[in-house]
Amino acid sequence: METSIKYQNSLELKLQCNLANQTVSQHCYTSYPLRLSPIFRFEGASSHRAYCYLINTSPGLLAGDELNISLQLAANNSLYLTDQAATKVHPMADGTQATVNYQIVVDANASLELVPEPIILYKNSLLEQNTLIKLHPTAKLFLSEIILPGRLARQEYYNFNYYFNRLQVTDLTGKLLFVDAMRLTGTQNLFKHNRLFTSQPIIGNAIAVLPNTDLNLLTARLEDIKSTRDNNIEVAVTILPSNNGVLIRTLAAKTIEVKKYFTYALNCIRAITNQSSLPYIAK
Repeated sequence: METSIKYQNSLELKLQCNLANQTVSQHCYTSYPLRLSPIFRFEGASSHRAYCYLINTSPGLLAGDELNISLQLAANNSLYLTDQAATKVHPMADGTQATVNYQIVVDANASLELVPEPIILYKNSLLEQNTLIKLHPTAKLFLSEIILPGRLARQEYYNFNYYFNRLQVTDLTGKLLFVDAMRLTGTQNLFKHNRLFTSQPIIGNAIAVLPNTDLNLLTARLEDIKSTRDNNIEVAVTILPSNNGVLIRTLAAKTIEVKKYFTYALNCIRAITNQSSLPYIAK
């Protein structure tokens, strides 16, 4: 008698290379509310990199929701993963929260670009995200996030409870390489009426891990925001302590400005690492 497999994850995706050296799915499992699109080849039918959309079929994150996402990229895989719409974090009763957990493994010479749509923190919402990434020394990573402190078009501004995001990057043995944590308070934020935040309320964060890359040259290009032709964005770039990547922080007046900047940043990274530029990705 066969025993059914019980999955604890909302999404499990394992990738491998086929005989044509294309990144393909080895194993994929999803449960409500998450679904995964088929693999697209936006760089050409025979291209190596896989492009996928993560789809949330619910209205957003509600009190008590817990999403567990597991991604495993075998050696030489390349994946660009995004979603189709912003993540809406809905109002919650006191003492409740929503949680999103990522467990990611990127093996030798593999590349992961994880570029989600913005997170919108509604009034009285509370979201905790925990991301654990295990990287081979030759693996590449680009991970970004965009945070909206409310439904700004409705004059909802820093009325959420709090947002917490903890990122931990290790090697494949578990040796710690990098930790970044962000706790953003809403109604109790003492600085929310500071001119810096009122004029540029959209927050963007990104990390790029790029072994054997000229990081000084990359930093100079990433800080050249004149190339993006956006005046309402502030950018700060820091080389990681391990000297194998960069951390990017942004503040902007509009969401589109952060999106355009992250597209520019990813194209800078692809250019300096001899990869093809980012194709058009429909949303």
